[in-house]
Amino acid sequence: MTPLAVFLHAFGQRYDLPISLALYLYAAGGVVVISFVMVVAFAGDKVGERALDYPTWRVPLLDRLAASRVVRALGGVLGVLVLLASIVTGLFGTQDPNRNPSEYLVWIYFWAGFVILTGLVGNVWGWVNPFRALESLVRLAYNPRSGSLPERLGVWPAAILYYLFAAFELASGEANHPAVLASLTILYTLLTLCGALAFGESWYRQVEVFSVLFDLIGHFSPIERTDQGFALRPWGTGLLRGWGAGWDRVVFILLTLSSLAFDGLLATSFYQSLALDTSPLWINLGQLGSALFRAASMLVLTLGFLVVFAVVMRLVIYFGYVRVEATPTVTAFALTLVPIALVYNAAHNYSYLLVQSQYLFPLLSDPFGTGRPIAFTPNFALAGAAVVWYVQVVLIVIGHVIAVYLSHMRAGERFRTAKNALLSQYPMLLLMVGYTMTSLWILAQPTTRGG
Repeated sequence: MTPLAVFLHAFGQRYDLPISLALYLYAAGGVVVISFVMVVAFAGDKVGERALDYPTWRVPLLDRLAASRVVRALGGVLGVLVLLASIVTGLFGTQDPNRNPSEYLVWIYFWAGFVILTGLVGNVWGWVNPFRALESLVRLAYNPRSGSLPERLGVWPAAILYYLFAAFELASGEANHPAVLASLTILYTLLTLCGALAFGESWYRQVEVFSVLFDLIGHFSPIERTDQGFALRPWGTGLLRGWGAGWDRVVFILLTLSSLAFDGLLATSFYQSLALDTSPLWINLGQLGSALFRAASMLVLTLGFLVVFAVVMRLVIYFGYVRVEATPTVTAFALTLVPIALVYNAAHNYSYLLVQSQYLFPLLSDPFGTGRPIAFTPNFALAGAAVVWYVQVVLIVIGHVIAVYLSHMRAGERFRTAKNALLSQYPMLLLMVGYTMTSLWILAQPTTRGG
């Protein structure tokens, strides 16, 4: 087996666009504008609490599954087994990342694939969370009285951990070293267990970054828990129900966008030129200097996202012509950006998931890399450069159309009249179009010639 190098999202072949990239960007932006017009025409009269209404369909089977101790136990066992597999193979297997299953389990199946699965299906993390399962086992022998973290702390700890996790992946240069990845996994597991034992449920709500992340993404998914039990709903509509309020949550949401954008930005000539021009400032520090430069670049990009969003939100509230509480309103509109982050994640990781994920299966025949795994040739049927490009275009446009709809419904709820809602959404429309065109431009850089 000669697998592709485990570099995120690489697929090698480049695609000659039949028309200029600029025309694709303008067309995608135009579709978002048209969707805005259609939302105004067909749903613009939904204001007040009526703007937040959406249909649901009860699913009693999900109630029975959620109540089953066997199902919960199986989920916990599965989560712990995957966690142990990533640790054991990372520590004791070959340190060639192309042949170590831990790299595939963590970066492909968990960090890329599980996020998409959560958006498509629901918050599966609540079922397979290995940290909760391990905590339950520890409490059988040692069950201390748990305190609670102060609510004013918000999800700032989770936001900081998210940034550190993204910086490890994208900036450190150590993310493809299995032993380093396994060691950090052990440290994070111990931190989570100690925190959960000391602070109980509040640790999962405010600190444990994956619980916070998948809870957020679960609001996009088609499954919700109502007073009557589990029900199905249209994708995305759960984001209209809210997710708390605070700038901590706004920053967390924007981090999910900016870290993905930075991942794509790394492949652009713009970033490479910037790194070259600034290299005299950090090159003497070697790999540490490169890591610090990348981490600082990601932080600056996140701050840029935050500033742009804050300015747009001031305009949205100003043109809404209704006095509203600023922080809850800003948080509510930040949630409408979640579909953009999700579809960008899917588009950005499409070829990576489709091709590189296949290599895990032959590696399982030799998980520690002591011999030769079974022969294997991956299937590239849906991973050609042209297919990748058009899938990315469709995904990006769909995500932004959903975001436009959600934002308009939120405006109808906050600003109470159809006229106010319409006026308030012009700044958001500009932001959505800008996100659409920028996202496609970034995705085009490693995919197309002339991008």
